Amino acid sequence: MRLWLTNTLRAVYNKIMMTSANFLIGAFNWYGFLIGSAMVVCIVIAYIMATKRGYYKDLVFDICIIGIPLAIVGARLYYVIFDIIGNNGHWTFKQILGIGSGGLSGLAIYGGLIGAVLGGVIVHFWKRKKPPQQKATFLQMCDLAFTVIILGQAIGRWGNFANQEAYGRPVTDPSMQWFPYAVYIKDEGAYFQATFFYESILNLIGFALLMWIYNGKRKSFDGFSLSVYCIWYGIVRVFIEGLRSDSLYMSGGVRVSQLLSGILIVVGVAMILAHMYRARSRGLKPFIFVDKEKLDGTYFGYEQSILSHPNVYEKKEKGFFAKMFAPTEDTPDPEDAPADTAEPNGADDKESEQAPRAEELLRSEGQADEEANERVEQADGSADTAEPMLDDLTVTVPAQDDPPLPEKPTNAKKPRGN
Repeated sequence: MRLWLTNTLRAVYNKIMMTSANFLIGAFNWYGFLIGSAMVVCIVIAYIMATKRGYYKDLVFDICIIGIPLAIVGARLYYVIFDIIGNNGHWTFKQILGIGSGGLSGLAIYGGLIGAVLGGVIVHFWKRKKPPQQKATFLQMCDLAFTVIILGQAIGRWGNFANQEAYGRPVTDPSMQWFPYAVYIKDEGAYFQATFFYESILNLIGFALLMWIYNGKRKSFDGFSLSVYCIWYGIVRVFIEGLRSDSLYMSGGVRVSQLLSGILIVVGVAMILAHMYRARSRGLKPFIFVDKEKLDGTYFGYEQSILSHPNVYEKKEKGFFAKMFAPTEDTPDPEDAPADTAEPNGADDKESEQAPRAEELLRSEGQADEEANERVEQADGSADTAEPMLDDLTVTVPAQDDPPLPEKPTNAKKPRGN
């Protein structure tokens, strides 16, 4: 009974997975949809990260405008070239362009990475004569780009599931024919290892690691995120490529992707060791996983990083809707000026300078008024005291027959005779 129930559930599960596979490989181009969705998600995340780090606003778009077309071309040419070399493939010009059946089915991630790196080099030389606020170094662009590229790889691998490709070895044991360990391939009519799923999950783990390195509190030198990507993805791809049954080969039976993955691992380790050696030779400390609050010039590479002099482009800049409804000269902001009057700063400064002078003038005028009132009161008091004294005063005049006449002024006119 238990065995029957187990087999029944497995059969139902496999039927659901085969139905899903038939739906995904239908008329709709899920491969292109997932690749395009991955690009959009990565661009949005990269823009937010670049803004937070302090790069100029158009950095991500400058990289995308040049890097994405070159990445698509590189991915296609890489697949076509090594399919011809290793598998004796035959391609027409229309097939290379994706015209006709199959579309662009057949893109190699390593070719895309090579094209993206070439795009970064072009952007670097294009912007090298710009001021510091409008450019970034090649390693800074690589740190930003490869932190999110691995997320795009994780999403894009599900396009392989839709195209029924990038699978591993056959799974003949019925007890292991279940997803996500195995996947049913319709054209083969059998189960194979779901290597696309293995790589997708491992890439998601790598994305979480790189996000922690790039955005975490502990910072590292420019190029460290790139080196970690090379090491992590190199190890993942060496393992996954050893399981795949549709690998591209070089002459001599060497898997191309495994060879490039090994080179990536060596490059990533060499970048970290070179940084440590150069720091020690200059008597400085390695700039690896250092607390942001403790960073200074004693760490090698800190002075060249954006962390020491961020090209911040008005972080407090208002958003789109805030700009749309921003106050103008005709509609002043009530918070910035009083409702009745809104004078410029220059008038306010003049008023503040004239206020003390006006107070001094008022004070001096008040004192003058008080002094004048005191004088008037003193004059009135002296007049009041003088009147009774005149009433009591008696003047004795000597008796004379004729009082003396007053002297006439010299300039008086003589009276005319009658």
